[in-house]
Amino acid sequence: MKKIALVHDSMRYGVLLFVLCLCAPLCLAQSGDGEIAELLKKHDEAMNQQNLEAVMGSFSSNPKTVMLGTGPGEKFVGKEEIKAAYTEIFKDFDKGTFTHSCYWKEGRVSGNVAWGSFMCKFADSKGGKNREYELNVSAVAEKQGGKWQFVLLHYSSLYGGGGTTK
Repeated sequence: MKKIALVHDSMRYGVLLFVLCLCAPLCLAQSGDGEIAELLKKHDEAMNQQNLEAVMGSFSSNPKTVMLGTGPGEKFVGKEEIKAAYTEIFKDFDKGTFTHSCYWKEGRVSGNVAWGSFMCKFADSKGGKNREYELNVSAVAEKQGGKWQFVLLHYSSLYGGGGTTK
């Protein structure tokens, strides 16, 4: 069940990570911590290049580091499960095809912890087929050993009908 959900929703995971990387620097850098913006920029570049090793370098080695999706079973705990999720994510988008517009973003750095939340519209493609969707995204990073690393990434997407809440 977990693998099915992962493959079915891998596009959304890819978007989650991409939105985090593109939007969080705008929000978190306002706090004056350029190191957070640099972490997110490096992650973004690694995502676009589908560089698994570089993406994983942005995550904490803490075994409780987690990536969450929208539905049941979309929970990936620890680097090995997160790495497996990214392996599937990379199969679900063409390099360099993401575009986004975040209409709401917020975040803060406090000591060794930073968080960000975003509401965004996306477009991308896979095999030349264009896609559009919206996601809510949240993330937490900790400064560990002098280096910022993700300890939580989460996204949610709207299923079925409904409107936008602003």
